[in-house]
Amino acid sequence: MYIHHLALRDFRNYRRQDVALSPTTILLYGPNAAGKTSLLEAIFYLATTRSPRLSSDRDLVRWDAVGEAGAPPFARIVADVERRIGPVRLEILVQRRIDDGGQPLNGAQKLVRIDKRPARAIDLIGQLRVVLFTPTDVMLVDGPPAERRRYLDITLSQLDPHYVRTLAYYQKILLQRNSLLRTWREQRRLPRNVDAELGYWDQELAAAGGYVLAERLRAVVELSVLAGPLYRKISGGEHELQIEYIASCDLDAARDAGSLAERLRLAFAAQRTDELARGQTLCGPHRDDLVFSVAGVNLGRYGSRGQQRSIALALKIGEAELMQQRGGDAPVLLLDDVLSELDNQRRMHLLDLILRPQQQTLLTATDLSDFSADFLAAARRFRVEDGQLFAG
Repeated sequence: MYIHHLALRDFRNYRRQDVALSPTTILLYGPNAAGKTSLLEAIFYLATTRSPRLSSDRDLVRWDAVGEAGAPPFARIVADVERRIGPVRLEILVQRRIDDGGQPLNGAQKLVRIDKRPARAIDLIGQLRVVLFTPTDVMLVDGPPAERRRYLDITLSQLDPHYVRTLAYYQKILLQRNSLLRTWREQRRLPRNVDAELGYWDQELAAAGGYVLAERLRAVVELSVLAGPLYRKISGGEHELQIEYIASCDLDAARDAGSLAERLRLAFAAQRTDELARGQTLCGPHRDDLVFSVAGVNLGRYGSRGQQRSIALALKIGEAELMQQRGGDAPVLLLDDVLSELDNQRRMHLLDLILRPQQQTLLTATDLSDFSADFLAAARRFRVEDGQLFAG
């Protein structure tokens, strides 16, 4: 899988950009704020419908963009993608909202097309598979559990259309169940039959949560096998990385979706009193976590910065291998400022892993001094300046 043509209009600091891309390693270099990271962001957004940097889509539109024929300003991303199952054209248009008087409003409207036909945003996910590494991804290791859950969900959503829909349903039911619990807590008055009132929500939440859990547990086992040796190569150490899924309720030995759903139902019943007192659902996939350890040491808690960064890199490259094994296509690998904070030994091991046949990899750097002559000879280079790409 690779992008052979990418077009941007009024996206971040890009006014107009059309570029042909090859299925190989592509090095984007240039000064800070030139647009290197924004190009990776555009590709990630096209694959996942979300920005890795912003919470509001409105800010994706170039600040001084001008709309057409009285329409609000908009940003546009279009990519032609080659895949094993056949080519596809993907397009997202993000348009600012304005009121009747033409004044800007918060938020933005998102329009999606697949092969020039209108589509839902959820249908876009998985059409193009990507793996993104940024300097902030060290938070996957030492940051809050929500970062690790989000990582798993983005990975699995690209691989499994049923997962992304089930996850969305789980989050919808969770919101409604929590609202009910919170209302009872605030009113300090419970219905006569609490179990009956919560029965439907328990059933639906457990069924969706069982599937989410089953897929997460399966993926963590596979990622541990793949990322373990990669960590050893990147770090130059003797020990492999181990990844463990930490569930918020007792799963016993359950691993299939049906058995896990039953374990969740039992957990909801067991924690009923505490949930009513606190006004929220206290266990389930929305409260789970991952632990990364090497030689029995939790490196999320006790690891050095270099060790944590090596874990994040191993995890992302392992994720790319997982996508290729499951989907038959290597995803597009996006590596932003990947060599910063790595010593020479880790840089050498990482660059050896990056140069792979049948793998489109886009990586960014401020200059070329950190790369070997062999790497530069094998990579295709673009200089990035003020939102423009120049070959060479």
